[in-house]
Amino acid sequence: SAAVYGEYRFGAGIDLDNIVYVTISTGIGGGCIIDKHLLFGKDGNVAEVGHTTIDFSGELKCSCGGRGHWEAYCSGKNIPVFARVWAKNNIKNRKSPFYKLLQSDSVNTKDIFELARRGDAVAEKFIDEIGRLNSIGLANITNLYDPSLITIGGTVALKNPDLILNPINKYLGSMTFNRAPEVRITPLGENAVLYGALAAVFDRVGFPGE
Repeated sequence: SAAVYGEYRFGAGIDLDNIVYVTISTGIGGGCIIDKHLLFGKDGNVAEVGHTTIDFSGELKCSCGGRGHWEAYCSGKNIPVFARVWAKNNIKNRKSPFYKLLQSDSVNTKDIFELARRGDAVAEKFIDEIGRLNSIGLANITNLYDPSLITIGGTVALKNPDLILNPINKYLGSMTFNRAPEVRITPLGENAVLYGALAAVFDRVGFPGE
């Protein structure tokens, strides 16, 4: 919630009434401002978007115990796990660089995106699948909250902006009932939560000089 409030007050959401912030990092989460109101819910968990279902086959288990959750497939922690499952079902050439990369116990999300960035066709295909699944998650958000803007932060997105956004721009429009919102990487970088905390303080004590 702090991150979306920072975006609303200091970032891309200035002058907007309806905005959602999504973080794609070790996990996946979010925050919502609808009709200028920051949403919390009865337990303060209104935007646990990483635990929405994007794969009803439930092939992968989430850390929360549920299956098919967005976070289980597309978070920084779990992308290598999903990559191995995807490779088993989609790669016939066991000599491909992508398949070989996944044989290492130390492979991480950074390695996978770097291989795609270097133009490996199989890695690019996998990143496109990540983008398709991200789009399902964002389509769920769009149909629930009808925001005019979704901003994305978190380490995975901030370090790979084009590889995250390009597939979303490709898929999202065909997945939503509501008109698809603009989707962009947060201009606040890693500091969205800090900006939100500052905004909350300023709300109480006023801006310096006021």
